[in-house]
Amino acid sequence: MGFYDAFKDALNLAQKADNIELYRQLLDLSAQALDLQAENAKLKEENTELKKKKDVEGRIIRHRDPYITLKDENPPLFYCSHCFDSEHVLVQLHCDYEEGSCYCPHCKTNAYFTVEKGRCSTELSGEDISSYLSFDPYNG
Repeated sequence: MGFYDAFKDALNLAQKADNIELYRQLLDLSAQALDLQAENAKLKEENTELKKKKDVEGRIIRHRDPYITLKDENPPLFYCSHCFDSEHVLVQLHCDYEEGSCYCPHCKTNAYFTVEKGRCSTELSGEDISSYLSFDPYNG
């Protein structure tokens, strides 16, 4: 017999015994139990999310460039290091290898690179940072 069924039986007994005060207390207790069930479900969900974030953080490979990759990801995808550092979200960069640019659709970070020269410059929210970093789109 589950918790809900046992509670229902207790309510029926209190009602049959014509004990209004006991019946009211059982109804209050029932509402509290439902609140606790909802809180428990919410905490389990939060716990699952925190475990996922911890797992992702353990898989991060940082580069000198404005992107991060994940261990064991084949082929490796480029994620925005700014979004991960500031909001703990993985946002995949949109890369155009013909034009030599990467773009984050979330924070608007741009990275420009030339594969032949192996150089990368970044632009954050429209302001040129004008720093050049090494960039190899295949090996990081």
